[in-house]
Amino acid sequence: MLAYPLPEIKEDKADGHIAALYNDIRAVIRVPIVNLIFRYMATVPGCLEWTWGTLRPLYISGYIPAAADVLTADVLPGQSADLSGPISKAALTPDDIIAIDRVLNSYGRANPMNAVGLQVINLALDQEPQSESVGYALSLTDGDLLSPSGLADLLPMIDPSTAPERVHNALQRLARQVHGGDTDVIPSLFRHFGAWPVFLEHLESALAPVLSDGIESAAMRMLEESKDHAHTLYMNLTLPETQPNGSTIAALRKLIGQFPANICRMTVLATLLKRGLPS
Repeated sequence: MLAYPLPEIKEDKADGHIAALYNDIRAVIRVPIVNLIFRYMATVPGCLEWTWGTLRPLYISGYIPAAADVLTADVLPGQSADLSGPISKAALTPDDIIAIDRVLNSYGRANPMNAVGLQVINLALDQEPQSESVGYALSLTDGDLLSPSGLADLLPMIDPSTAPERVHNALQRLARQVHGGDTDVIPSLFRHFGAWPVFLEHLESALAPVLSDGIESAAMRMLEESKDHAHTLYMNLTLPETQPNGSTIAALRKLIGQFPANICRMTVLATLLKRGLPS
């Protein structure tokens, strides 16, 4: 369980090379957000550059997206988190429902890819043996970086530290509910709904039935499958010739030690929440 907040470079605060890397991540993954794991890496000099340079070929080739599709193909069939109550209580409009759907789609796409990607990085840090024919990858240069296009904006994320008390308290309760205890880490998914405190408050009751009905086992199964996919991809992955520095290794070990299980749990939740949206 996560017990402390992670530092991050927020998307609207990024500039220079970090902003260019953020744009490339959005363009390659095809989601309009940069997930927290990357925003945290950006705070450690060299960490995001090395990690994204290592993983990017697996995204560009389609191998990580394909592995993520397999992970989410059969998540708790027939189960859903009914959102009709929270939507009705908050008097949300059809356009609001579309906006919620867009958020859930983005997290449902990015999270399982991140789950596989972190396991690939874990193997690289451990210097696990690879196929004999694998050499070194060319360094990622600014000229390689892409700019995103055609991505619809998501609902803005609220900052829990400056949120109104009602919203802050609702986010804290949701975080405790999902993580199973006290935590200062608010899942980014929920922060997109900060403009709707009533929706957040009733989201707790919508999640309660599914949180007690197989989510943990589904998440653990997804975690083990992500490791299997990562091993297959890693065997023929050309790694950067430059080794990560000590601070990068320490930051990545922290992420790998605490994030993959939570990423899988949030992937399952995003899937069940999307199924629970009104047509």
